[in-house]
Amino acid sequence: MKFLSISKSFTSTLPAFLLPILLLLTPLTVAPAYASGTINIWWPTDGAHVSGVQPFKAVLQGQDVSTYSMSWQVDNGQQNDMPTSNTDSPHKEASVDLSSWNWNTNGIYHVTFTAKDMSGNVMATQNVTIYLPGSSASNTSTAPAANTTTTTSAGTTTPSSATSTPVVVLVNASTGSSTPLYSTTSASPTTSVTRSPAASTATTTSTTPATPTTPTLPVTGSTQYYVLPNSDAAQQEITWASNPSQSTAMKYLAAQPTATWFGDWNSNIQGDVGRLVNAAKAASKTPILVAYNIPDRDCGGYSAGGTSNYLSWISAFARGINGNPAVVILEPDALSEISCLSSSDQATRLSLLSQAVSILKQGSQTKVYIDAGHANWIDAATMAQELQKAGIAQADGFSLNISNFDYTSNELAYGTAVSKLVNNKHFVIDTSRNGNGMDANNSWCNPSGRAVGPAPTTNTGSSLADAYLWIKVPGESDGTCNGGPAAGSWWASYALQLVQNAHLF
Repeated sequence: MKFLSISKSFTSTLPAFLLPILLLLTPLTVAPAYASGTINIWWPTDGAHVSGVQPFKAVLQGQDVSTYSMSWQVDNGQQNDMPTSNTDSPHKEASVDLSSWNWNTNGIYHVTFTAKDMSGNVMATQNVTIYLPGSSASNTSTAPAANTTTTTSAGTTTPSSATSTPVVVLVNASTGSSTPLYSTTSASPTTSVTRSPAASTATTTSTTPATPTTPTLPVTGSTQYYVLPNSDAAQQEITWASNPSQSTAMKYLAAQPTATWFGDWNSNIQGDVGRLVNAAKAASKTPILVAYNIPDRDCGGYSAGGTSNYLSWISAFARGINGNPAVVILEPDALSEISCLSSSDQATRLSLLSQAVSILKQGSQTKVYIDAGHANWIDAATMAQELQKAGIAQADGFSLNISNFDYTSNELAYGTAVSKLVNNKHFVIDTSRNGNGMDANNSWCNPSGRAVGPAPTTNTGSSLADAYLWIKVPGESDGTCNGGPAAGSWWASYALQLVQNAHLF
C-alpha cells in the first residue's frame, strides 16, 4: 500500500482550479486501523510462575471480541485457538494444562498470543515468558480469581493487572505484508524481541521485521509419526518446482505425517496395511492408519460403501499390523451417523465396533481411537453412551474433528467433557484443516477459505489430548461438491489454498 503522494513540481504547473479535482481523483489508501493494536494479556503475565491447569486470557485493545480471533503458541509450536468468554468482561480464553510441559529442562517457556482479523490476517502478537516448577525461581503464581477491569478514556476495558509490555505487530502498514510466525532455524519467536530469563519485561527492537527473501517453513510439532515419502503433496511439489511459492507450500504439506485410509478400495487389506507398517518400522516411526469400511458407511453419502464381512476384514487389517507400533483411527462417523440405521442395524454396528477394538488391541503396541465426531454434532452425554456401547473401555480413547474444520479449542473442550463421562479416556484431534475454523454455514464439504491447522504433535498442552494429528489428508476432496472431484481424490488447487490461507510463510 502507498499513501497519497503528489509531486510538488508537477502540481505547481497545474492551474489552481484543477488541483482539487486531482485530489479527488487520486486513490487514497489508508493503513489498516489495527496496525497499532495491542494485545493485553490478562493471564499469565510476563514472568509469572505457574503450574497445573491455567486459564490463558487476553484481549485485543480497542477491538470488539467478535471482530477477531486469538490463539496462543508455546516455544514457536502449533497455534491453539482461544474462544470468546463473556465472564466478567468479554475476552479470549483457553484452559491450558501445563502438567505435560516438560521439554525445556530449565522450566522456562515463551508463549506467544496472536490476534487475527476475520480474513485470517495477523493484527498483532504479544509474548510472555512463564516459569514452571523447577525453573530458576521457586515461587508459583496462580491466576486471578476474576478479571478485575478498568475503563480507559477510549471506553475499552483492560485488566488492572495488564502488563505494559510493548506489542510486536507483524503486519506492515505500508505494504500489507506479514512475516512468518514460525521458523525452523530458531526456537525463539521470529519477531525481533530480546529476553533475559530473569527479566519480567520484553524489549521490542522492531515492530515490522523484514520478510525473509526465502520462505521459511514452520516447525513440525512431532517427528515420531511416519511421513509418507511419495504422497500426493510430494509429487505435486515436483510438478510445481518452477513456481517457488507453490512448491514451497507443497513441501510443507509433504513434510507432515498424515494418516493413510483403508477401505473397500484395498483388494489385499493385510498386504496393504503390512507394507505401510513395515515401511514405518524401517524408518523407526509410528504409522497412522484409518479403518473405514464398516457396513453402510457414510449412510449412502459421498463416501458410501463398506463390507458386509467386516470382522474378517478388520482381522486381516490387524494381521497386517502384526504387533508393530501403530495408531488406528476406527471408523470415522460410524457413531455420529448411527441414527441413520434401523434399531437392529444400530445394535449390529455397536457390536462390530466393540469386536473390532478387541481384535485390534490384541496387538500390544496398537493404539486404537474410536471416532466420536466433533463438538458441533452430537452432545457429549449421548456420545459418551455410544462410546461405551462401542467398547471404549478396551480402546485407548476416541478421535475428534476428522475431516472437519472446527477450532482446536472447541474440540479440546468437547473432548474433555466426553472424557469425563468415559472414565477419563484420552483423545486425539484432527487439525489438518481447522486453521480458520468452520465457515459461517458450518459447511463440511470442500468449503472455501479454510486453512491447515496446527502441525501434528504430541505437545498438546492437555493431559487428556494425546496428539493433534492430520487424519484427513489436506488436499483430498470431501466429495463432488463445491467444484471438488470424487471423495478422496487429490485436488491440488484446494491443497494450495489450505496452505496459503494459513499465512505460514
